[in-house]
Amino acid sequence: MPQLLVVPSDLQQETANISSVCPVQGYLLAGVWWNLHPTHYYNTKNGTICHGVVPQYNLHGNYWIGDATTTPYYRTPANCIDNSFVYDMYMYHGSIGFYSCYEEVVGTYCAKDNFAYVVVDVLGTYDINGVFLAADTGSVNLRLSYW
Repeated sequence: MPQLLVVPSDLQQETANISSVCPVQGYLLAGVWWNLHPTHYYNTKNGTICHGVVPQYNLHGNYWIGDATTTPYYRTPANCIDNSFVYDMYMYHGSIGFYSCYEEVVGTYCAKDNFAYVVVDVLGTYDINGVFLAADTGSVNLRLSYW
């Protein structure tokens, strides 16, 4: 997991003005639209880290949007060319008993449509689910599954 997405455990969760602070409404991954709803965010030394949920699949995770425009991911619509920002995200899919699948994605966020256009960079598993999954703030340490 990238250090950028790991939130120190002593930081306070914030929710004020969440729709403007965490504007991503969804993302396009593998040709599929995924809804993304922010639940809270953290103000870190690296910027704002948003925590979001994909409710239809019990996905939880953090994302970060860069503050400078960049070349958009190739699947990004043409109207986003001058409004694309670096986007990093990790999510845990918690619907396999106590285990969850881990995905780390990279791509770009389009400020015109509030969607991210991403590809999978890392896949894995981790022994976490339920309230522990929802409260996870990430880690750069190796995480293992025993199933």
